[in-house]
Amino acid sequence: MVCEEKTAFIVNPHAAQGRTRHGWPGLLKSVEKRFSNFDVFVTERPFHAVELTQRALWNGYTRIVSVGGDGTHFEVTNGFFEGARAVNPDAVLSILPYGTGSDLARTLGIPTGARSLPLLASDRVVRADVARITCAGLDGGENMCYFLNTSRIGIGGEVVWQVNHNTKAWGGFVSYCWGTLRALFAYTDKPMKITIDGETREQVVKEIIIANGCYDGGGMHIAPNAKLDDGLFDIYIIGPVTLFDALVSLPLIYRGGLESRPDVVTFLRGKFIQVESPEQVKINTDGEVPGYLPAAIELLPGAISVVTGR
Repeated sequence: MVCEEKTAFIVNPHAAQGRTRHGWPGLLKSVEKRFSNFDVFVTERPFHAVELTQRALWNGYTRIVSVGGDGTHFEVTNGFFEGARAVNPDAVLSILPYGTGSDLARTLGIPTGARSLPLLASDRVVRADVARITCAGLDGGENMCYFLNTSRIGIGGEVVWQVNHNTKAWGGFVSYCWGTLRALFAYTDKPMKITIDGETREQVVKEIIIANGCYDGGGMHIAPNAKLDDGLFDIYIIGPVTLFDALVSLPLIYRGGLESRPDVVTFLRGKFIQVESPEQVKINTDGEVPGYLPAAIELLPGAISVVTGR
């Protein structure tokens, strides 16, 4: 069956260390067999996917296919919004995962590369919650952006900063694992004031994980029970631990076992989170670093339709 829906493919040729550029021509041949009404838009610079997605939605495209890694999907998701409103609330997002981490693909149950092609035109969609975060931007001003999967405040921000500023040629698992090990040896836990749905706590924190989806960090199963459409974040507040304890416990974060450490991990659920700190603390959202604390993160229930493989 050929899809006749007006579809825009947003292709990041730099994803997966440039492998997308070489793989796309072969994928395009398969796309031509499955879609009769589509156009391809290729990104040329950082955040160009945001502009291309917005323009496509303004011009009547009703399905957007994001071709690349989690950073590309992050930008395309942001392109579904203009300021604080959705450009077209009825448009559908599909992803063709071709990147390093592919954590959103894991959350959605979408296979990577060419194996995802049969799903691109699928009507099996979830009306997914989207998180809107407002924080101090890297340029010193205020930054507002959206994410579908996860945000990590604290050491997780440092990990992504290191991963994104070093080679990812070893692939998602090794790149993020190495970045995590480097951050564990260098990072100092930070005092934070955390307000969740009006209830405030103050403590020293290694990391706060705010999960809308299940996976992060190149395959870390950080929030095994999180659902994209349940109207709540799964929130993990990880307190101070010794370096030895952190290293020994690292496999827990890959196996979805954070809740087995109630001595250092507090699990909560909520819709609106505010976090601040007297120190500079980086934030990670879906594999990107949009800025620093203070931050406010709000859940927007059912804000976008996303193709799922589940």
